[in-house]
Amino acid sequence: MARPITEAYARLSDLSVLASLREKINTPEFAEKIEQVPEQYRDTVKSTLQAIKCDKDSLSVSSPLGDITLRITNRQAPSLVQMKADNSPIPVTLTLNLTPGGEQATNLKVVIGAEVNMFMRGMVSGPLSKAAEGLASVLAMV
Repeated sequence: MARPITEAYARLSDLSVLASLREKINTPEFAEKIEQVPEQYRDTVKSTLQAIKCDKDSLSVSSPLGDITLRITNRQAPSLVQMKADNSPIPVTLTLNLTPGGEQATNLKVVIGAEVNMFMRGMVSGPLSKAAEGLASVLAMV
């Protein structure tokens, strides 16, 4: 992210910022930001942003598993935001780890955790990895 860590944390720890990004989806500013997202995620980013509902502490999105609401459960300024899924068929957690990447940059690592049995692990690991990469691309735009 092209922001100092304190600014990046302030934006990522308030999920309502995603709503403001959604409102800008048809602007030249958004077009410029979407160019920074890897091409394979651009359509997913746009469709996800259009479908997302959010407030300061939660975001809801439709997924192949149904509608999922992620709620912030832990904030540790300036380096950690943790979320947990409220209504997911499997327990899911999301952790945003921020580290300084320079004076005007922040490194963002998105970690998705899911409690699944060995049989399910093979089926969900690929989609969860893609979800983490896509979400990281969306959050990097914030």
